Parts: sequence; structure tokens; C-alpha cells
Amino acid sequence: MHVKERIVEKAAEMFIKSGIKAITMDDISSDAGVSKRTIYEIFKDKDDLLRSCLSHLDAVFSKDKLQARSEAKNTIDLVFRFIKLGVAAIKTINPLFTSDLKKYHYRIWKETYRKYGDEHQAHIRGILEKGIEEGLFRGSIDVEIVGKLLNEQLRIISDEDVFPSIRFSREAVYENVVINFFRGIATKKGLDMIEKYLEDEADQFVTVG
Repeated sequence: MHVKERIVEKAAEMFIKSGIKAITMDDISSDAGVSKRTIYEIFKDKDDLLRSCLSHLDAVFSKDKLQARSEAKNTIDLVFRFIKLGVAAIKTINPLFTSDLKKYHYRIWKETYRKYGDEHQAHIRGILEKGIEEGLFRGSIDVEIVGKLLNEQLRIISDEDVFPSIRFSREAVYENVVINFFRGIATKKGLDMIEKYLEDEADQFVTVG
């Protein structure tokens, strides 16, 4: 593995585990097994490294989403595969990672939101359109409006001001938001499939009520 890739992977692991502020360049140097001088020869500063870490994490998540798409039998199956990926990510990522990004690296947070916002919106739109085509989501919904609504709901899940992790289980918040969102736009056929899925795999979800 190239030195730059090793630094990025190690830094990303440390950031999502402990938050960004708590991790110093000395910590990254020690964990990656390289000198701090080497890090600064490759990255201008911590912000530069952080941008590379965010790109790395996006690539990892994108690979998982592509696999889910290739294995899904229908749109409802795909939605639940994405829910499982989301819950897995929530369990892995310390809430401090998101709050630190927004609080101490606001410019990068805004850059990230703009950079991946359109991609994520297109991704959601594709799911909605496919679900309508399969007769699982109501054809009367405005895909653009509904897609933006879901996108904003997903973003707010990680907002510590809205859902402080000391009071709310992020897994429960995520499942409640996403599952009930799709219940709300589903046709009878789609809703029956959602309820059957939840019944068959109840042990895999924090809440299915």
C-alpha cells in the first residue's frame, strides 16, 4: 500500500472512531507508522488530510451501495439493504466526527455537503423512480420534492443539536425516519412488502413498530 493511502486510511479510522478534534497529527504519525514530516510532505495541513479522508470514506460507502444495488431483488429490498448499511455506518462513526466537522472545519463541511449533495439527491431520485416503476411507491409523489425531504431528514439524523446521542439511539432515529418515510410513500403493494420484510427480519432492527 502506498504511504499516502496508508496515512489516509489510518487517519480516517481514527477520525470516525474518536472525532476529528481529539486526533493530532502526532497520533496519526504514530498509528500510520510514518514520521510527521512525511505527513506534511504529502498533506499541507490537517484540513488537507481531512479532505482526503472524506473522499476515501465516500469511496468505501459508494462501493457498498453498488454491491447492494447489484444484489437487490426489488426497490423495497434495496431500501432495506441501504438501511442496514446506514445502521452499520452509524455504529462505526462516533457522533463527534460529524459535530467536529461542522464546528471546527465548517468550510470543509460546506464543501462536502455541496460536493456530495447533488450525487446523493440523484441517488435518492433513482430509488424513488424505480419504486414508482415497480408499483411500490405512489406515482403521484413529486420525486424532486420528496427526494429533497428524505435527503434533509437523513442529514439531520446526525445533528447533535436535534438528536443528542446521550438521549437518543442514533440507530433507532435512523430506522424510524427511513422506514416510516418509505411507509408514507408506498402503495399497498409496497407497504405489504415493507411489513413482510420487517416481520421476517425483526431481529435485525432496533425498532419495527
